[in-house]
Amino acid sequence: MIKNTKRNPLIIGRCRDVEGGLWDVRDIRDTKHGFDLLFGSPADCLGSYRGGLPRLIATRPLVDYWEVNKTKHDGILYDLPAGRTTLKRVRKRLRFNYFHSVAEYWRERMDDLKTLRPRAFASRHNIPLAVVRENRLKLLGKSARELNWWRTPETIELLLSGQTLRAIGEKLGIGTTHTKRLRGRARRLQSASESGDK
Repeated sequence: MIKNTKRNPLIIGRCRDVEGGLWDVRDIRDTKHGFDLLFGSPADCLGSYRGGLPRLIATRPLVDYWEVNKTKHDGILYDLPAGRTTLKRVRKRLRFNYFHSVAEYWRERMDDLKTLRPRAFASRHNIPLAVVRENRLKLLGKSARELNWWRTPETIELLLSGQTLRAIGEKLGIGTTHTKRLRGRARRLQSASESGDK
């Protein structure tokens, strides 16, 4: 008879991992994320136990949890009742890599990053504005506008309109301080133009 010890715990169930392998479940640990972590050993047809401590089983709920949170870097990937090395070992075997996931995330959204203003991008993709600005700078570099870009008739008209600085700034993709400066220049330009017409 097999004795129930730490290195030789009794089988309390069976399950399949995400790769289809059959496992003898020997330990179940609750998580605060709505699924259990299962530990055990690969089952063989004879039912014999090879010994050693039970290993973490890569169940579908665990893999789904990592998939959903793959670009988060706030400790959530390892916020589970298992040792960090144990979790890393399974993540590595399943080819989870935080840095690759983040790079892929930004690659998939590159068109939006190039065309949307940071605030619009942050809103569309539910990301903090500071993170968008940081990654935009890293991936696209500084995007300086052409000299005197604001002198187009449409932009001058917008700057001189009765809209708030914030509303104008959002339309032009600039801050309110910059908008205020440009509005002052547009007024001086308009004033010079009107005095030249007289």
